[in-house]
Formats: sequence, structure tokens, C-alpha cells
Amino acid sequence: MILFGTGGIRGRMIPGEFDDELVTRVTRGIARWMKDRGKSHALVAYDTRNKSSWFAQLVVSTFLEEGVKAETFERPVPTPLLSYAVRKLDVDLGVVITASHNPPEYNGYKVYRADGVQILPDMAEELKTYISMVNEKDPPRILEKLPVVQNTIFKDYMEDIMNMLSRYRLPSLRMVYSPLHGTGLGFVDEVLKNLGVEVVKVQQQTCMDGNFPTTRTPNPEDDEALEMLKSVMLEKDIDYGIATDPDCDRVGLVAKKGEEFFRLSGNQVGVILTHFILNNMKQTDETERPYLVRTIVSTDMVDPICEEKKVRVFETPTGFKYIGDLITREEAKGNNGFLFAFEESCGYLAGDFVKDKDGVIGSALIALATGMYDPLEQLEELYRKYGYFMEKLLNYRFSSVDEAVKVYENIKTKDIEKIRDVLVEKAVDYARGVGNIPKNETYMLSFSNGRVYFRPSGTEPKLKVYIKVMEETKEKALRTMERMTDFVNSLIKG
Repeated sequence: MILFGTGGIRGRMIPGEFDDELVTRVTRGIARWMKDRGKSHALVAYDTRNKSSWFAQLVVSTFLEEGVKAETFERPVPTPLLSYAVRKLDVDLGVVITASHNPPEYNGYKVYRADGVQILPDMAEELKTYISMVNEKDPPRILEKLPVVQNTIFKDYMEDIMNMLSRYRLPSLRMVYSPLHGTGLGFVDEVLKNLGVEVVKVQQQTCMDGNFPTTRTPNPEDDEALEMLKSVMLEKDIDYGIATDPDCDRVGLVAKKGEEFFRLSGNQVGVILTHFILNNMKQTDETERPYLVRTIVSTDMVDPICEEKKVRVFETPTGFKYIGDLITREEAKGNNGFLFAFEESCGYLAGDFVKDKDGVIGSALIALATGMYDPLEQLEELYRKYGYFMEKLLNYRFSSVDEAVKVYENIKTKDIEKIRDVLVEKAVDYARGVGNIPKNETYMLSFSNGRVYFRPSGTEPKLKVYIKVMEETKEKALRTMERMTDFVNSLIKG
């Protein structure tokens, strides 16, 4: 069980892991941290997972017992709506009960600052100290009727999304949508309809069921989770389909050519949306210095696109909380030029009213872009112009988080001069600080036509390796990727 990793607290719903006692203890610690800082109001959201509603009830009841005003929502809602509502309602702190796209036996606890940004490591360390000092084990008195925020917040959120998108030409488009049994239902499909999209839903996946009965893992990055989406696309002869994960902060895109399907990666969608947004960029005044934000492990292909349009690219560590924090800091400097942000794991954001990845906004942008041009043809055109950028994520699972970290630390001690027949130009340890990028546990090997990033997962006992290559042709890029993959496998598996 991970305590405040990349995606907050996350674990299996079994005794001694993510259970009532843990949720109560964590909430008591957070409440006491809040009171010591003069903060008195919390907002709690939850997704469609098993026991999420119960855990939210437990969190609200514990906050109230600790003397902190707390409210929740009348239904499961997308995580980005919590980020929006915390700011809109001027709340001191937000909590979301979710384990995002993990298997059904998992649940989690994410914490948000008053500015709608998920907490960073410094605040997480403060909270862990307070949580460690909680000795009480008795559960709070559970309130049957909880304080609930007015559902006008749903209308406000949807209106702000539509206002942001009003300058784009509305698409003439048919699209299949699956919420993967999650909170996107009633949000994604409604926004698409308001844009004029003809939406066909995957009916078997519209029930809010925490067992996720139609898929092993409700992850829009996994082909297996998209099989029903593809079936409906084929049956209805619709060329595009999207799916959001249970807390609706990620969205995956599938395109169909004839009877062949193509799942676009988060990086590829990030490139398409970057190109779309920059081509529709409005004229900025002197106070707006346009910029895009991506994580360090996301594709470099957006860099030359942005350079051509004189748009700055900021990099952050893995985790959208760093992106939200960077945007907030730029706003504090008076720079309102934020255009778009993305991460390779299918997270996207535009606008100034949400400070986390948003599957509703991402879905709308995908619909607008695909309504303007064929994404596969557009990608090929961009590859020919800027080069064949190719990315791959390798996951290596271990018996524990400690073992994954040990392997990672061992890699950093190796003197690696070549990756197969390619000379390593430099090794970069982001834990020591690189430019303005916050320190983080990532190690990078750079070579002439690509990079390899090593990062221990913040939420699971595994090591993640991100490979990025760039070549003049697709064939060369595939060969280089194969060599890099072989190298990484031999390095980690010995």
C-alpha cells in the first residue's frame, strides 16, 4: 500500500491495507493539519468503485467530528470536477476517493490544495507527520444524511467548458463513447452533444459498477478495455471512439479505417491536440506569453511544433500535480498564456478553471480535432514534417516497492557508455535537480537520437522505463526502438 505516491494513497481494499481504519486515521491527521493552519472547510468527491461512496461518507463524518466543515456530492463525479469545485466554492482542501484506472480490488485517497492542484511532496510529508501522530482507532459517528454541495456546480462546470470551446468550429461527427463503468457518464456525452457530436454510447459499460464487469482493468490505455468500444464502432460503422477511466481524468482514442482499428497513444493524441490548439491560437497581448506543459517522459515531438509557433514548452516531473502547480505559479507571475498540457498516460488539460488532467475537456478537444481532420493522416503528415518520434513504456514488476527502488538505484551506479552500438552522450539524475524542474526520482540516459528514462512507480511495486527515439523514417525509428528495448531488458533482467 502506497502512502502519498504519484497518485495519492492507493491500496487493495483488504484489512490492514486500504480499509476503514486507514481512511479514518488519514482524515483525522489531515483535519488536525488544517486546524493548525486556520483552515476549516473540506470538499469530498468519490468515483464509482466499490465502497467509494462509503469511504467518502467516512471521510466527511470524520472531518465533521474533528471540527472541520465538510461536504460531498450527491453522486459519483469526475476527479477534475473536484479540482474545479474546490476553487469555485473557495474551499480550503479537497479529497477524492478513487484509484483511477486500477483493478477493482483497489481504492485510493487523493488530496487537493485550495487552488485545485493535487498536493506536492512537501505538503504530503507534512500530512504524513500529522497522520503518524493519530492514536485513536475508534471510527467516527457516521451521519446518514451528509452535507451536499448544490448541484448547480455541475452546470457551472459544463458551462465553463463550453465557453472555453466556443471559439472553435463545431464538428460534424459521429463518435462512440464508453465511460468504462465510471463517472464520465452524463458529463462527457453531454458536452459532446452540446458540441453537435452524434454520440453512441457503449450501453454495456454505462452502468456504474465498481466490479467493472466487462473489462479486467478499466484503463483506456489498454486494448483489452476497448474491445466493446471497437465492437460498437464496427457495428455502427463509426470511425472514432473514446473511453474514459472510472474517475474520468484520462481519455483514450481509437480510430477505425475500414475494419482495422488503431489505438492512438497518449503521446500521439498529445501531438494532435497540440497541433490543433496552436493552429487555432488566438492573438495574445503582452501579458500573455503562450506556453504548453508536458512531463519529461512525454513525447518531444511537440517541441518543434511549438518552436515554429513561438510557443514555450515547460517540462515537469511525472504526475499532473506538477503541471497544475506550474500553471498556478505562472498565473501568479501574471502570465495567463497557458494553452495546453498533457502527459503520456492519456491526461490532457486546457483552460484556466481546472488544475488537473480532465477527461471531459480532453474528450471535447479530441472531438473538435477529429472533426476537423483525420487524426491518422494528420499524424503521418506531422511525422514527415518533424521526424518520426516514437515512444514506448516498459513496466517491470517486483515483489515490493523496496525491491523496485533497489534495482533503480543499482542502474544509477552503472557506468553505461553505450546502448548497444549507440554512444550515450550523457546521464541525468533528476533527483539532483535539472534546471527549473522540481527534483524527482527519474534517471535519464541520452543518446544522439533518443532517450531512456528510468522511474520507480509512485503507486505500485514496479519500475517504469520510458524509451523515446527520433529518426528520419518510420523503419529506422522501429529498428532503433527495438535495439533500445533489448538493451533495457538485458540491463534490468540481467
